[in-house]
Amino acid sequence: MGLLTAGLVAAGATMFAGNAQAQSNEQLLRMIQQLSATVEDLKGQVEEANMKGEQATLAAADTAKKLESGDVKWKWGPSPTIQSGDGKFEMHVRGRLLTDFGIVSDGAKKQDRTATEFRAARLGIEGKAWKDIKYKFEVDFANNEVDITDAYLEYAGWKPFYILVGHAKTTNSMEELTSSRHIDLVERGGFTDAFNFNRRLGIQVGYVGDWFRFDAGAFGSEFDVPNTNVNDEGYALSARAVAYPEIGNGGILHVGASVLYRNYNDDLYQREVRYRQRPHSHLSGIRYIDTNTLDAGSDLFFGVELAGVFGPFWADAEWGWLKVKDITGQGAQTSANFQGGYLGVGWYITGESRGYDEGSFDRPKKVNNPVFEGGWGAWALVARVDFVDLNDAIGNAGCVNAASGICGGQQMTYVVGVNWFLNRHTVIKLNYAHSDIDDAWDNLGDTFATGKNGVDSFVARFQVDW
Repeated sequence: MGLLTAGLVAAGATMFAGNAQAQSNEQLLRMIQQLSATVEDLKGQVEEANMKGEQATLAAADTAKKLESGDVKWKWGPSPTIQSGDGKFEMHVRGRLLTDFGIVSDGAKKQDRTATEFRAARLGIEGKAWKDIKYKFEVDFANNEVDITDAYLEYAGWKPFYILVGHAKTTNSMEELTSSRHIDLVERGGFTDAFNFNRRLGIQVGYVGDWFRFDAGAFGSEFDVPNTNVNDEGYALSARAVAYPEIGNGGILHVGASVLYRNYNDDLYQREVRYRQRPHSHLSGIRYIDTNTLDAGSDLFFGVELAGVFGPFWADAEWGWLKVKDITGQGAQTSANFQGGYLGVGWYITGESRGYDEGSFDRPKKVNNPVFEGGWGAWALVARVDFVDLNDAIGNAGCVNAASGICGGQQMTYVVGVNWFLNRHTVIKLNYAHSDIDDAWDNLGDTFATGKNGVDSFVARFQVDW
């Protein structure tokens, strides 16, 4: 019995061990099958991922190919420009920020001013549509105001001829037509502001050749002059001719002349004109030379221009004459003659050259060692003598007292400055100017009793454009 029991126990143990071994083999087989399935699944996922990766690579390559082939082109310089591959469409974001700090004081103690301002804070776009149609729209937000500056369409499909319609500057004066981004001082020549050069709504046509250009325009209203209560807003006609042949080794000689006629018609409001100017700082709270308001029927300007760029040196000069006609309310004086101009020189001590573009100055052609590359940037020294004469007396005695006639005054200004270009689009300008005021009999409240004064100003400008 004991042996039987022992045998049965042994047999049972053997059978149990065999069953356990069988179960372990089955479990191992199932685990192997599951692992194999997992491997196959992972293999499928890897293959799928590889396929997607190849598709993504192909898509990226296709996109790059499209970009390279020119379906869409992006360019920074320094703001974004978007251009279609066929060259028919283009849009460029424009902007400029000119921040000024200044000090202005005068000998007669009429002002002792320290101030800051945004001289310009502009944003806009320009580009072309259907290849031959150019456009530009720009708004200035300086002084918490919104002013439309350039806003026009231009057809350039008849090169070298063009036609422009919209709000733009009249075709006068090299200094006026040079962008505020590219003038060599913080302010333009005094006569351009004194004679009220500005933008108007109108049409321009012109020819732009390799060494010569001619521009002419007919204009109506100014955006900042109300014209809702007048029957006729008046008009302006302008023309300018400029030659700019190359001389020497890459030098430029600029010779030009322009004319501007403005008709103020017979409406009483539109006949009110005023000619005046600040010293060499827009931050000045006083315009020391001032004709006060004149009732005039029209005025006629004629100006001449001469400039040159010779390596790191440049020089520029302009002179203009303005005749105001059909003046009323000034006794026997029915017309007046004013004049003004400047002579300036400059030198890039770091060897750069001032840019020039078909009748006006441009930014430096190149900054040899820009600051962002570890260099010192470009440094330029500038100097100018500027003169504005708003006096026209009755008879030959001249402006000797308040009864002499229209005696808005004379302003002679001497300016020296330093321009530091960190790169082609960023510059710091430092200007010191002294202005001598003489015979300002129409503006005695801002001068000594003799109509004389002396004004000193210092302006630091921090400028970037894109």
